Amino acid sequence: MRKVKQEDGWEVHEILDPNQIKRITKYFHKRKRAPRIELKDKISQQLAGYALIEKDLWNVLVWLEEIDELYLEERRNSPQISPDRKTYNLVKDLYVAALTFYGKCFTTCEGRKIKLERKMLDEKYWERHDKIMHMRRNFAAHSGADNFEEVKIALVLYPNKRSNEKPKLYRELMQPDFSDAPDIPFTEVVKSLRLAVLRKISQIEDRVYEKEILPKGKMYWYEKANQ
Repeated sequence: MRKVKQEDGWEVHEILDPNQIKRITKYFHKRKRAPRIELKDKISQQLAGYALIEKDLWNVLVWLEEIDELYLEERRNSPQISPDRKTYNLVKDLYVAALTFYGKCFTTCEGRKIKLERKMLDEKYWERHDKIMHMRRNFAAHSGADNFEEVKIALVLYPNKRSNEKPKLYRELMQPDFSDAPDIPFTEVVKSLRLAVLRKISQIEDRVYEKEILPKGKMYWYEKANQ
């Protein structure tokens, strides 16, 4: 169980049931259990969709910040072949995860009917966004037409022509670990987009109160909590 203390005496208890199929959440105000009602109206489900998207963007930011710690600044803007494959394999994993989750925010998923549009970003980020989505489609999702990755098969002969040894076949693989733009970093785009999503969430929360909660009155909800 995780306990999260919040403002004004509120505390949230997050509990996983024994078989970990679902989460149970309990709310307390000054140690007294607070009634909870799950909202399933259309506007609330829209709010839930944006909440999932905001979480995805938060994950992207965490992964990009981890890359910043692992990926040395002097190697950021110039190609390098590093012998430290353990670190750079982790960089690549984090980068692919960031591209994948960022792209997921702009596609409709079965678990949520909401997706973002490019127009939610400030226009100055549109071109950078398009390049990120292009990288996601051609590197993270599947190998596309662009040469983000390639492999060459080379036949290597022994220097001595008289050698009877079997020639070698080598696979010369090139695949980027991480790619970013010095003018507008990936992180900056994600931060701007997340702020736009948080503003949208705030607007929808106001609509839930105005359209679904306030018209029915306080006592209606207390009675519903006891059902």
